[in-house]
Amino acid sequence: MKNLKQLLMTLILVFSFANLSFATSFSGYAGIKGDILSEKDSEDFDPIMELQAYFAGQLDFSNNFLVRAELSVQTEDILKNGLFDDTKATFCIDELSLTYIKPFLGITQYLSAFMGTFEPIGSDVFLQRHFGIEPITSFITESWLGLKGSTVYPFYGLGGSYIVHINNKPIATGIYIYKNNENQDEENQLNLDYRFSSVLPNLALDFAIGVGAPLETKNGADDVILLIDKLYLHTGIDLLLGNKYSPASLFLQGGFNNLPLTAEDSKNEIDSDDIYLIVEPRIRSANFNTHITMFSVPQETVDKLIFIDNTFGFNLSIFTDKLYIRNKDFTFGFHTTLSFPNRDFLDLKRINELIDDDYSVKISPFLYAPVMKGTLKAMLHAKIKGLNKDTWTNAFKFSIGYKSQL
Repeated sequence: MKNLKQLLMTLILVFSFANLSFATSFSGYAGIKGDILSEKDSEDFDPIMELQAYFAGQLDFSNNFLVRAELSVQTEDILKNGLFDDTKATFCIDELSLTYIKPFLGITQYLSAFMGTFEPIGSDVFLQRHFGIEPITSFITESWLGLKGSTVYPFYGLGGSYIVHINNKPIATGIYIYKNNENQDEENQLNLDYRFSSVLPNLALDFAIGVGAPLETKNGADDVILLIDKLYLHTGIDLLLGNKYSPASLFLQGGFNNLPLTAEDSKNEIDSDDIYLIVEPRIRSANFNTHITMFSVPQETVDKLIFIDNTFGFNLSIFTDKLYIRNKDFTFGFHTTLSFPNRDFLDLKRINELIDDDYSVKISPFLYAPVMKGTLKAMLHAKIKGLNKDTWTNAFKFSIGYKSQL
């Protein structure tokens, strides 16, 4: 935790240095998001406001070498103490990477070293960087900021990657090697992952599979340098059948992390509540879009998202991206969400229990508006199930954010 004023000054210096020293080779994004809601323990409406901000930049030193960085900061309530006076904040370096690009015999090679989260599965950042496509991920997993958001599993830690993009063909493939301590059952883990991606007129695919090997053993062996008695399997996929402009398309996202594999006779299995799954049919007409989504995600993913409140549920999104006002294109629509806490997709077999169980119903109108060189996003979250005079203050949240290209 650090003082917010110092962190903001650091970000301002980064912006200034980038623009002054690398004006001809610098590109990036910056964004800020605020959530306004009522204090949970208050009987009356007691507003609090939490802020998140991020900066993502890329420096192209030549046609063959580039540096990327993404920084973020998240504050506590700024209404209580003010923006600059003793408001605590958390500062993170989400990505720091160096990439060397070398064309060779009909392919383009990308050799990278990275710290933090690097082109994770569950985000379409890899497809955007290598194929130049428009975003394809679901509205309900948007973070409104950078890499902070929904990931099936991240390439997170300290390591490197080697990616080959086949020229004149929409294929990119490669390997990642990195070390992290994200596995709660192990202190340190070395990961080896394989990735395959492709973009066709009516298909976008991003798939990865890998294993993690603990770097320390707990079986008491003292006469070995490294003994691997267990591996952890992880995998993830993003798949869009169709494209953004198809009359009908299907978006699928799924995977899991840290499935233990041992040589013992015990059965290796993963709990269903640790599986990440999104199934989203999409229908596009002349003026409106309809997305029908089933989601089943781990609780740790729910904690990172701005929209999803529970681990399992359904969402209906109806919106238009053809709302023209003064020659500017606005996006307007609403989400209707039915969700269940501590449930997952296997509970569909017990539909009667779900109906009688605790659940949440939420309506969320939203608006995306172009402002200068960026996009202003606003959304009102309104929980309508069980709303009464004693609980109404905790039933509403307003989110507003702005992201701009630098």
